[in-house]
Amino acid sequence: GMMIYLYRENQSGQENFDSLDEGVWAVSDKTLGRSWLSPANVEVVDGYLNIRMPANTLAGGELVKKEAVSYGRYESRMKLPLAPSSITGFFLYAPPDYFYEIDIEIHNTREGKLLLTSYADGAVQNEYVGALGFDPTADFHNYRIDYSAERLAFYVDNKLIMAWQEGFPVEQPMQLMVNSWYPSWLAGTAAPTEQVLLVDWIRY
Repeated sequence: GMMIYLYRENQSGQENFDSLDEGVWAVSDKTLGRSWLSPANVEVVDGYLNIRMPANTLAGGELVKKEAVSYGRYESRMKLPLAPSSITGFFLYAPPDYFYEIDIEIHNTREGKLLLTSYADGAVQNEYVGALGFDPTADFHNYRIDYSAERLAFYVDNKLIMAWQEGFPVEQPMQLMVNSWYPSWLAGTAAPTEQVLLVDWIRY
């Protein structure tokens, strides 16, 4: 078994979004929370992944890495949309819901509210809610997940925010995903002007 995981972990890359490589990435077309995640809202412009949240709608978008991943380091450099009652997610997920998931979620507001969550065995196992200490909509920042058999750790701008030793999926292939959307547990107030999640790069 050990060789498999070393091999899988070493399949690393950096996506700089010079284009949208459809061999590597899929664009979601589905409903999530209050949002339709529309392929029309996801495109690469000038070296950035753009996930648009059109004005006066609750629409969003999502990008998914086609090949499943497991243990490794996942990092994204992002500037968030300003769309209160929506969130941006950078996460690992496999169905069914609540069994295999590792999340970084950030409220798309100036306040910089950060949610870190791990799911396993059908339930939330670990949860952290805190403040980033900056406005994530004002500039680009780095958000990172370090995932191994022994430890799950989250970093913002290379600063450790939280680490857990248990309560996360073990050796479970998951999809790496990034999205912006309006969850049903927030108010569902549409932004009056178009907002965009800008992703500079994703490393894995």
